[in-house]
Amino acid sequence: MDQLSMKNEEKLINNILFLYILGVAISGWAFVMIFLNGGARECVFLLSGLSAIVTKLLEKSLGNRTKYVYACIPPIIGAITVAVSCTNDSPGYVCITHYYFVATLLLVPYYKQEVLKFSYIITIVVNTIMMILFPAGFLKLHSVIGWIFTTIVYTVLVAACCFICYRTTLLFGMVEKKEEDLKNVLDEVQALSEDLSSAGTTLSSISENESASAEELAATSEQLVERNNVLSSKTDESMENLGELREWESVVADNVSKVEASSKDLYEKSKENEKLLQDLHTINGEVSESMNTTNEITQRLSEAVQEIGVTLKLISDISNSINLLSLNASIEAARAGEAGKGFAVVASEVGNLAKSTQESLKVVQSVIERVQQNVTDITTQVGENAAKIGTQNEYVANVISCMKDMKELLNISANAIQTMGDAHSNQAEVIKKTVTINEDIAESIRSENEQFNSINAMAESNANDTTNVAAQANAINDMVEKMTQLLTQNN
Repeated sequence: MDQLSMKNEEKLINNILFLYILGVAISGWAFVMIFLNGGARECVFLLSGLSAIVTKLLEKSLGNRTKYVYACIPPIIGAITVAVSCTNDSPGYVCITHYYFVATLLLVPYYKQEVLKFSYIITIVVNTIMMILFPAGFLKLHSVIGWIFTTIVYTVLVAACCFICYRTTLLFGMVEKKEEDLKNVLDEVQALSEDLSSAGTTLSSISENESASAEELAATSEQLVERNNVLSSKTDESMENLGELREWESVVADNVSKVEASSKDLYEKSKENEKLLQDLHTINGEVSESMNTTNEITQRLSEAVQEIGVTLKLISDISNSINLLSLNASIEAARAGEAGKGFAVVASEVGNLAKSTQESLKVVQSVIERVQQNVTDITTQVGENAAKIGTQNEYVANVISCMKDMKELLNISANAIQTMGDAHSNQAEVIKKTVTINEDIAESIRSENEQFNSINAMAESNANDTTNVAAQANAINDMVEKMTQLLTQNN
């Protein structure tokens, strides 16, 4: 049962217990007062009705605890009534135990073993305590054996009620499970019927569309066959072009190999020329240094010649002095007469020696002048040669720099040619793969043409099957309508 139904059932049982307790309280009190000559103390019997009224008023506040309160009222108020009111020998109060039994039976519709067990414990405990405190009233109702027998019967009754609650709850659970399973089955059947209805409608629509699609497919297949035939011819032409490209590929490969070999040889030659020019540059440097050394020696030679000229000038001056002294000696010898003749001869010889020395000095001076002129010419020539060698060294340095640049360019060219060779090899490989792919494409196109022909035949056959599908869809729709009617009737 769902939650709302259980609440309604519990509320109904609460009302039944309220009416039962209130009715027993009023009728019991009236019976005692009328037939058993009851007095004021018998009014305690009305406490159960008052308790029921108070519980009814507090029912919303108590909530789920209301049933436990109703279960406690009969045993508690009954035990108080027996203890207080049953002081005469009238056997009418023996109905109190029946009051317990009926109240226990009325708790069964709650289907809660906890409520029955709670009522049983309260009944036994409260009545036992009151029996101990007020034994007279209880012993007038029954003897000790009677109370023991009543307790056994009440215990059996509670056990039976608990068993009934257990079995009923179990059966309710089974029924609820069966109802839930049945509901699930009905929901699944309903969903299935809806799916079948939708599938039938869809299938009918598909069958209608399939018929038109089959005709379009046949026409499209014919067009595809024609286009594939054109594509096949284009593929054959492409394969012929690729074949020619493969033939030219070998020629290009040979030329690339030759250019690569020539570039490598030229690169090696440039390296050799660079080494030779480097050696020449080194030799020119050494020659330039040698010319500088020669120029320095020539300068020193010129300075030495100039020093010789100074020395010759000094000798010339000495010769002039000697010649003057010789003249003075001759004059003095002439004055001396015979005594100075020998000295005159010496003076004459000294004069002649001075003249010879001057004449020799003139010759030497002439030679020294020619030597100085030659040294000057050599110095000038050495300077010009040094300048020319310096210019030559600049030219050689520029040539070496150009050779280095040419070597780098040749290296770049060789790398580029090698890269081009690699690219050409890759291109050749791609061309081979392209040829293979085109061959596969051509084969696939031939296979597709065969498949399109098969599709064309299948489309024609499918048009006939579409009619049968439509008929089956209509049959499914009829079955769905019948199933829906059955489900509607069951619901």
